Amino acid sequence: MGIDPMKLMRGMLISFVVLVLVVVLTAFLLPQTAHMERSIVIERPQKMVFTVLNGYRNFSEWSPWSELDPDMEVTLEGPMQGVGARYIWMSEEASVGAGSQEIVSSTPDSEIRVNLEFSGMSSSNSATYILEPEEGGTRVTWTHDADFSSSLFSRYFGLMLDSMIGADYERGLSQLKAFVESIPDADFTDLDVSYVNVEPITIAYLAGSSATTPESIAEAYDAAFESIRDGLRRQGLKPTGPPLVIGKKWEAESNVYEFDAAYQVSERLGSLRQSSGIKLGKTYSGKVLKAPHRGPYSELAVHFQRLMAYKRAMGYRDNGSPWDVYVSDPQRTPQAELLTETYVPVE
Repeated sequence: MGIDPMKLMRGMLISFVVLVLVVVLTAFLLPQTAHMERSIVIERPQKMVFTVLNGYRNFSEWSPWSELDPDMEVTLEGPMQGVGARYIWMSEEASVGAGSQEIVSSTPDSEIRVNLEFSGMSSSNSATYILEPEEGGTRVTWTHDADFSSSLFSRYFGLMLDSMIGADYERGLSQLKAFVESIPDADFTDLDVSYVNVEPITIAYLAGSSATTPESIAEAYDAAFESIRDGLRRQGLKPTGPPLVIGKKWEAESNVYEFDAAYQVSERLGSLRQSSGIKLGKTYSGKVLKAPHRGPYSELAVHFQRLMAYKRAMGYRDNGSPWDVYVSDPQRTPQAELLTETYVPVE
């Protein structure tokens, strides 16, 4: 006897319907949400780790997905840090795709919540960075939560969430640790720093150099300032502002430090007789990080290191040579009250 084609088709149709019913009914029984998390200890202060995570200027430095497509298009929107900071990406690589993430909640030094949107996905996704003190550093827990209540069949993805992205989160945390620990271990918690625009000023300056020891630098500064004052005095001129030093090159291995020592002079000064290498010039014009320091000059090296750590954690990029303005007269001001303003050009 041959197989009845109609019975075969009916049997296949019934089997298909049963299968669909099983899939649908099973989906109803599956959890509507899924959670995944990974953690790592980073040997840096909570403030530094929080600053790196509280914005997207450094995200490409450690993101596990950036390396999958170095050519993906990235757009940053909103504020540089905190609530409203938004990262938008678009890639032709299927493993990267397109979407956005936005910081929706930020609790200083402890927790950052992020809303995630993936192109073509109906589920609701969010991530959270939880920072906790740990001996020797900071424990960072990176979580991912998905809500599949709006899409019945997406609940099956919840069963695979850990296996799908767990390895990416582990790689990302490992790269985050490497990046943050490449930043100098300096606590900038109480650093007074602002992001401002500065206008150029006219200066009379003299190029100088010294060894990298504090004693050698102090002697070189004093000699350079004296030479500038003497050169101006010979031409019947005098400074119109405090002295400043522009750092040009620092080579610790070869023990060489190069700088320009300078004094502000009148803008109406059209020329200056070349005297002992003294020249006229203009200071940098544009955006800078400005950080005042009050205390002895011996503390300025640590002050500068803290500012450099802050700059990298925030994601600013160098845009010129830094300089110090020695606002206070050390002959008339106690060391503990000496005011120095440090400026770092950034973009």
